[in-house]
Amino acid sequence: MPKKKLYIADDNIEFAEYLRTVAERSGWEVETCLNGNELLALLESGEGPAVVLVDINMPEKDGIEVIEGLSDFSRPLRYRFMTGGADAPMLAAKLMARARNLSVGRNLYKPIPLETLKNVLGEEWDLLMQLEKRPNLPAE
Repeated sequence: MPKKKLYIADDNIEFAEYLRTVAERSGWEVETCLNGNELLALLESGEGPAVVLVDINMPEKDGIEVIEGLSDFSRPLRYRFMTGGADAPMLAAKLMARARNLSVGRNLYKPIPLETLKNVLGEEWDLLMQLEKRPNLPAE
């Protein structure tokens, strides 16, 4: 069984640390970054299956811009996009439209409660392991 790997891209350092702490206490190996450019570099240099939490609103390259470069990765990845604020539903709709070929779960809305985060991470890992066993089938 591969290590549980999680990437977190969020420019809110305190929120990213909250996510990291919860994930690490649940047995995840975590890497964090502050923008989409850093996330793409981490994903490119990494290997093996991973879950990716991406904030939609980030400097340099936001979550919507990031997904345009994500389809090039051949490793098994599951994505969850995070957002908050009044424009969240509109941004979520744009993301889902652009991420059609990716393994993307429902968007997460900030703040993310502790139990919700733990449940999402568990669900995403289970889905990722199913993808790894059947890599030629489309994601659910």
